[in-house]
Parts: sequence; structure tokens; C-alpha cells
Amino acid sequence: MYIPNAFKIEDPDLIREIARANAFATMIATIEGEPFATHLPFLLGEENGQDILYGHVAKANPHARHLETKTLVIFAGPHGYVSPSWYETRPNVPTWNYVSVHAYGTPQIIEDQTAGGDHLREMVQKFDPNLNETHPEATSEETVQRLLPGVIVFRMPVDRWEAKAKLNQNRKEEDRQAVIARYERSDLPDEKQMAILMRQRQR
Repeated sequence: MYIPNAFKIEDPDLIREIARANAFATMIATIEGEPFATHLPFLLGEENGQDILYGHVAKANPHARHLETKTLVIFAGPHGYVSPSWYETRPNVPTWNYVSVHAYGTPQIIEDQTAGGDHLREMVQKFDPNLNETHPEATSEETVQRLLPGVIVFRMPVDRWEAKAKLNQNRKEEDRQAVIARYERSDLPDEKQMAILMRQRQR
């Protein structure tokens, strides 16, 4: 990913925070010479000081047969258009503000069925923590065991992270404040989040 120094995120805790907050990611590998993408949620953990991504794909997905290859996982954060009409200074052109985190590594298939079942339950606990109480049949051992044969569970040790927050850091202060004010008045959740991030990055 192209990252000018002004937009680079180097704080590992912030990188992990962004990945966890935007857990539905895009996993990209090269299959038979062509880029291939799968969209799926990830859990982020840690083992012996190394970040590990955990996920699963349908066994029918072609990606499942090519998991153990160099892989890029993209976590797309909030984003928003910026009109040149918002700036205080002139002249300017349209642009787009955004946050993105890239993780690089080689997935490893988890063969152990117990660990696979634990992974599926952890996914449910993360994204639907009350499901076990409201719909216990959806998380029962019988249901998990019925699902496992149709999926491939994997872990991906993260060899390196790349992270970018393009938040008008290269603009004059009055222009940044004008964009923040515009985002704060927006009805779009992403743009409201951009305003929060832009104020945080000023500190």
C-alpha cells in the first residue's frame, strides 16, 4: 500500500484497534495466476507476542484449496468524500479521506475439530454475544458439529502490518477544521467517525 509519511500509522495498538473495529475484511491471494478475494470476518488474537488472525471459509470456496499461500487481508475503516468547496483556501481538488489496515501472512489450516468448533463459538460470542441465550439451538454442539464439515478453519500469523489514515494531515489547519465541521454535520456514520478520528489525530 502506498503510504506517504504524513498518513502512516505506526502505533501497533491503534492498528489492532482498527482491525478489531472493522473485522469484516477482504482476504486476497493469487490463485492460478489471478487475484482472488474472499470477504469474511476475522478474530484477532496473539500467541507468543505475535498477532494471529483467525477465520474460516466455506469448503466449496476455491480459496479453501489455496489458503496456505502468501495472503493479504484488508481491513477497511471509515471513509468520506472531501469536496474542494469545503476548504477555506483556494484552489483545491476533490479527494477522499479513509483509514485502511493491511495484514500480510501465510494462513495455516486448523485440522483439529475441537479447535475448529471453539473458533466458531468464539465468532458467535464476538459478534452476537446474546445468541446462546436467545437461540441456543444456533450454538449447540450438534449445530457446530453439523457445520464443521462444510468449512475450513484457519489461522494466519501476521508477518507485518501496514496502516494508513488519510485525514487531511497535508492540509492547512483551517482546511482540516472545515472538513471536520462538515463531517460532524453529516448524517453518514462513516463521516461522523471520520470527524472523531481527525480530532483524535490532532492530539
